[in-house]
Amino acid sequence: EKRSKFALEIAQKMVEAIGKEKVGIRISPYGVFNDLPAYDQVDETYLHLATQLNELGIAYIHHIDTNYMGAKDVPVTLKYAIREKFKNTLILNGGYDQTRAEEDLTNALGDLIAFGKPFISNPDLVERFKTGAELAEPKQDFFYTSGDEGYTDYTTLD
Repeated sequence: EKRSKFALEIAQKMVEAIGKEKVGIRISPYGVFNDLPAYDQVDETYLHLATQLNELGIAYIHHIDTNYMGAKDVPVTLKYAIREKFKNTLILNGGYDQTRAEEDLTNALGDLIAFGKPFISNPDLVERFKTGAELAEPKQDFFYTSGDEGYTDYTTLD
């Protein structure tokens, strides 16, 4: 409860200020961004958070699986449990390709898949998925820089 308190208080204030239909939250169980250490009871923490956010009725949870960035895999049992606890829109993200996205949607792990880096480097990502075309690799050395290169200089199939 204490680990979730700040996030829940902010979510509650946002619901009061702008309405629950406009509030979402991004979570990353097992995330290690900025050297965030692992801790016991991570599953229990996120299940509590999902339950409480469901009671608030917020619009969505955006669940990022950071295993592709070197974090521990989020157990599929936790993904299903979050899905069970949170009834509104659940957006999955994190290292997805077309095959994994289709599998997770088919298996009801979430409602939507968010593609970040693949969309940056493939402005026609949907068309590439439809046609089976090869994907361009993102130019990560240019992420979070001030120029256009690495964001707006990718070509489309046509």
